[in-house]
Parts: sequence; C-alpha cells; structure tokens
Amino acid sequence: MFGQSPLMDQTVQLIPREYGEDDRGNDAWVEGDPVTVEHCSVQPLDSAEYLTSASDQIVSRWQFFGPPDMGLKGTDLIQVGDDTYEIDGSPGQFPSVSPFLAHTSAVLKEVRG
Repeated sequence: MFGQSPLMDQTVQLIPREYGEDDRGNDAWVEGDPVTVEHCSVQPLDSAEYLTSASDQIVSRWQFFGPPDMGLKGTDLIQVGDDTYEIDGSPGQFPSVSPFLAHTSAVLKEVRG
C-alpha cells in the first residue's frame, strides 16, 4: 500500500478552496475546513529572491507527494506545520498496477514578502 513507504512520513492539512463570496459579498477564495492527510512527503525544489524598489520577495517551490485518493485540486492549499503552500499548476494523479506506486503529485509554491 502507498502509505507504507518510509519516505511518506509527513501528515499535512489539505485546505479546500472554492471561488465564491466572502462575508461581505465580495468575490473571493473561500477556504473550507482543513482535512488531515497522512502518508505524504514535501521535498524542497528551488527558490528565487526578487529584490525591487517596490518589495522584496522570496518564492520557494516544493515537490508534494500524497495518497492517490486525496482529491487534490489546483485551487487547494497544503499546510505543513506552520507553513501554507499554494498548488503551482495542476496536480497529477498517477495510477499504477502496484498500489504501492500510485500517488498524487504537485508542485507547491510559497511566496514570502
């Protein structure tokens, strides 16, 4: 089974988001209740620092692996500890003839500054 891999040892919070209205009637992303997802892995990819006269930003990307049945969408958020990441692009679901290899994968993005 997928979750038995020693590399998939992290638990994350999946925060579903839908485009709707906030409490004042404005168009906005509306976050649903977080769902705990076990047997995940979040690994660093790259980061870039943008220094401008208007602002300084650091953009970091992370590779995410999770269970094949978690239902991850490109609009959702992933929270790992105190850090919250956006999905960068579309997540992929990778089926396999072996349940151990089937998984969900996505690139996560964090912008600070």
